[in-house]
Amino acid sequence: MENLELREFNDPLEIINANIPHMALAFLLDTSGAMAGAQIRELNEGLNRFKTEVCQDALTRSILEVAIIEFNSTHRVVQEFVPVEYMEEVCLMATGGAIMSPAIEEALDMVTERSWFYHRTGTTPYKPWVILITIGTPNDDISGAIRRIKEMEENGKVSFRSLGVEGYDSKVLHDLCGRKVMKLTETDFTEFFDWVIRGRSIVETTLPHENPEAADLDGEIVGVDTNWWDEEIVGVDTDWWDEEIVGVDTDWD
Repeated sequence: MENLELREFNDPLEIINANIPHMALAFLLDTSGAMAGAQIRELNEGLNRFKTEVCQDALTRSILEVAIIEFNSTHRVVQEFVPVEYMEEVCLMATGGAIMSPAIEEALDMVTERSWFYHRTGTTPYKPWVILITIGTPNDDISGAIRRIKEMEENGKVSFRSLGVEGYDSKVLHDLCGRKVMKLTETDFTEFFDWVIRGRSIVETTLPHENPEAADLDGEIVGVDTNWWDEEIVGVDTDWWDEEIVGVDTDWD
């Protein structure tokens, strides 16, 4: 990443309890016309319920910070990084095409900036997550975004994951995320956001250098995507919390 202009972090709500480790989670959401109807309605409900349920735990409110980026024919930062309890209620609308690459770049810029911010304030960061939720095939070239994700993953800078809504392009998501792909077989996001909440809870009981156990993902609504395009290269892996997922990274020079 070159010539990155850092955002200003002047809001006193930007960080809480700097003396404890923090986690940055960016939701990257497809709001193209393909998500119209039940999909966008359930996504809105799932995000709003996610905030309500996460905030029931005091430690989570101190650790987790969330940002939201949407993309359709363009992209928009819906919510800059804030402590999860300060997330605003969302009411996203589905319209337009699916220009994905600029939105991915935006999300990666944001988690990079946030990690730098943690280091500048003396806060220990967990590795940030970007979670892409999408239904369709991108209308633009995402090869540059794929290369950047791969580079950041290899350097321990991010964990990039995806949830494919029924009808999604499996190959595209595996190109982006490798094995960290989940699939939604209906339109109910409840099980997925429950899994995210369980994952956050597991992290909160560990130190940044420790490797937490995987949260089980049960039921028929959400599952690991086994629709591999090259079984010799990619195999089924349900241990999503492998040793590369969470850890301290001090190489932010």
